[in-house]
Amino acid sequence: MTLPTPSTEIRPDLVLLAGRVRTGLGSAADAAETDGTGRETLPFDAVAVRGRHIVAVARRADVDGWNTSAAEIIDLGESTITAGFVDAHVHPLSGAESRHNALMLHDCETTTEVAERIAAFAAERGPEEWIRGFGLSFDMFVGHEITNEPFARAFGGRPGYLLLFDGHSIIASPRALERAGIDGTRDFGNNSSIEVYADGTPTGYLIESDAESLVTDLYPRMPVEARVTAVQNKLAEFAASGYTSLHQMNMEEGDLDVLRALEESGELPVRVRVSPLWRASDPWAETLRRMIALQGVSGRRWHVEGVKFMLDGSIDNGSAWLFEADTHGGGLEPYWTPSAQFTHAIHALAESGVPTATHAIGDKAVEFVLDAVQSLPSHAANTRHRIEHVETIPDALVPRFAELGVTASMQPIHAFAQRADGCDMWTTLLGRDSERAANGWRIADLDRSGAIVALGSDWPVEEFDGRKIFAANVTRHRHGSDRPAVDPHQALSPERTLRALTRNGWASIGHPGEGVVAPGARADLAVFADDPLSTDPDRFAESRVLLTVVDGQVAHRDSSLA
Repeated sequence: MTLPTPSTEIRPDLVLLAGRVRTGLGSAADAAETDGTGRETLPFDAVAVRGRHIVAVARRADVDGWNTSAAEIIDLGESTITAGFVDAHVHPLSGAESRHNALMLHDCETTTEVAERIAAFAAERGPEEWIRGFGLSFDMFVGHEITNEPFARAFGGRPGYLLLFDGHSIIASPRALERAGIDGTRDFGNNSSIEVYADGTPTGYLIESDAESLVTDLYPRMPVEARVTAVQNKLAEFAASGYTSLHQMNMEEGDLDVLRALEESGELPVRVRVSPLWRASDPWAETLRRMIALQGVSGRRWHVEGVKFMLDGSIDNGSAWLFEADTHGGGLEPYWTPSAQFTHAIHALAESGVPTATHAIGDKAVEFVLDAVQSLPSHAANTRHRIEHVETIPDALVPRFAELGVTASMQPIHAFAQRADGCDMWTTLLGRDSERAANGWRIADLDRSGAIVALGSDWPVEEFDGRKIFAANVTRHRHGSDRPAVDPHQALSPERTLRALTRNGWASIGHPGEGVVAPGARADLAVFADDPLSTDPDRFAESRVLLTVVDGQVAHRDSSLA
């Protein structure tokens, strides 16, 4: 059996031979067949690539009929070929810089442990050298005010800050507050805030980007050469976990220069689609012109497409936009104020054919985006729109994604912010035993409703390994953790998860025919030592990635193949 191929002679540049091919075309295309001995086998185990596209998917025996005189033939044994993974929401360039030589705090469970980690880190640095920590859990503050008091002594008078897990708030050291000139509250015109004690002095807790940036922008940028190297290394790590394409949901100053510099010396190991961020505080008319002008700027494996918005913040810090106030009285304001300006921006971009991706975590924020898309004039209705994160939504909003053609771009690992005892900050603020807390990360419900669900990591907020994202979406628990599964009824089957990590990522940006292993499709492929559809998910999370192919060229090759 062979998938339909062009009638002309097959003259590939690259031939991959494996144990099986998971085409992504559905159960009929990948159904097992029985050979003469009664042994069940999958119908395909060979892929031919010419130029940038797949030209044939067939059996090993069919390769003898191809003209392979100019081809590289790679025999990958009993491995599995799939379409390459797509990370639908990630920040690879800014993450590669910000996490360089920084303190990682994801595994800390108490403020004492964090303070000890800071003190040890500071002991190796000069008295004026910045200290930055990332991944600080909100859970250690449940029932307590969030301040810099537990960490002030550990900073030792140095400037620094700790980014909390959500990526939307920091705890700044006393010296950093002094350097930033922060001595009290300010009105940012949105839900950003400088938290203060009863006497009006700052606690060090800064919520949302307008407040955070007063401190974070003081940190010296990495030299360009070092940044190029850090990004190259990080993109190679993405490729080594099965990715062939990344959707970068921001664009910092210098990002495009870094991508250009990388392509001056070779090819990117993954595709990068860059969607610049339109902030609520940006001048409206000028930003609209700039965003439209950026569309289509590109290199060989990167391009600018779409615009990212932040309609609200996060549940953990009280800045998500909710139908009803959270248990601390927050959550009633959007980040975009007035919110009508957001709708105006969505409409203006759609009129110019520019797709959008909007960060909307709270139920009210999600509804607002759906309403904005529904209100588009008919002549602008074909532009693709996505909602990023979608952490809690009621039943009434689930079918609207499919009805409006809006993609749900979600990160299954984020669901592990919840704890079985409900003592995490996310559940505490939504209300333990509340309906909205029970409606978290409804990936399976949205998938069943017919919506396109595209999965991502949101790195550097969370880990990015594509194999672990896959396992998390099938099992609803973190690989290697002894905590119980979180809402296992929202898990997807391995088949649907593979689709959500491949084909749906492409469909979310208007290319529904990509992300499959079929003649005519882009030759973006991943080869795993284990079969993602039949292997235990936790085993697959550690499976070797033997090869990735991007644009028809080998981008990652496991050392065992050297």
